[in-house]
Amino acid sequence: MQKDGKSGFIDRTGKVVIPIQFDSANNFHEGVALVTMSGKKAFIDATGKIVFNAAYDIVDDFSEGMAAVNIGETRIPNIGLISNPGKWGYIDRTGKLVMPLRFTHAENFSEGLAAITDGDRDHGAFIDHSGKTIFTLPLDVTLGFHEGIVGVLLNGSVSYYDRSGKKLTVPTEDGPKSYSFSEGLVPIESKGRTGFIDKSGKVAIAPQFEDVEDFSAGLAAVKVRSNETTWCARDASGSREGFTMKWGYIDKSGKFVIPPQFESAAPFAEGLAVIHQCDEAFFIDTAGKVALKADFRYASSFSGGLAQIERETPNGWMSGYVDKNGKIVWQSLKSR
Repeated sequence: MQKDGKSGFIDRTGKVVIPIQFDSANNFHEGVALVTMSGKKAFIDATGKIVFNAAYDIVDDFSEGMAAVNIGETRIPNIGLISNPGKWGYIDRTGKLVMPLRFTHAENFSEGLAAITDGDRDHGAFIDHSGKTIFTLPLDVTLGFHEGIVGVLLNGSVSYYDRSGKKLTVPTEDGPKSYSFSEGLVPIESKGRTGFIDKSGKVAIAPQFEDVEDFSAGLAAVKVRSNETTWCARDASGSREGFTMKWGYIDKSGKFVIPPQFESAAPFAEGLAVIHQCDEAFFIDTAGKVALKADFRYASSFSGGLAQIERETPNGWMSGYVDKNGKIVWQSLKSR
């Protein structure tokens, strides 16, 4: 959680277990969290104790026992484009550099493999934990392996490959969107409409939606154009704003299980999905029933039993965390 520009950690009950003291703090991954304090990076354990300092320009979170690190990367001011990639390598959980700083690009491990480049985009590859090259291909960046398939971005387009480096044939003229496989399906786009293909490249749900989210809990949020306008009162003056693009949820046959009715909808996480509609946020279950509603203006998906929320109060803007019973376990108030 954050307060007055500093970060710390709470448990599921809202108890502060690591004091608010860090300039920044990432979530815990594999038992450690990356934090910065006074400009210095370090990994801490669940008690807040420093496991080791990380004296690198860029440090990623741990994945499968390794973290990518970089020295020397620079970007063009105000644009963000990389002007010098520097050198990337990998450290282990003790902070030891186990793969030398020699790559021009390095990503997190997923399902045993990580994408790297050794030079320019034409010298891309996937390596295993020992640094052995498993297969090569040109790449700019990847989406990581999910369910045995990886999405590879190159020159603004996405292609999918299996663990042997075999390319998945996509039977559409526009190609896949920048999503990973979830529950055996991945979104594709054709003629401005979106659907899903399976791991064989076969169209499982024909492109027919304006937009889609990943499948989770057997359902996917999709957006369609409605003939009916839903009107929202946007401010105290009584002015209204309408929307006709509406989100609902389909099953894997493409049938609507929860009718399109929402202004925005997120994938299900821990049994609930967060909905935003008319400056209000609430949660529904997989039957479409409202499961949690408490005058939230914003809410994130649940993770670890908690969801981040924001609400407006007479004394100012409140942000905090709520459990699945609707109890606010921790909050911070920003005065007006």
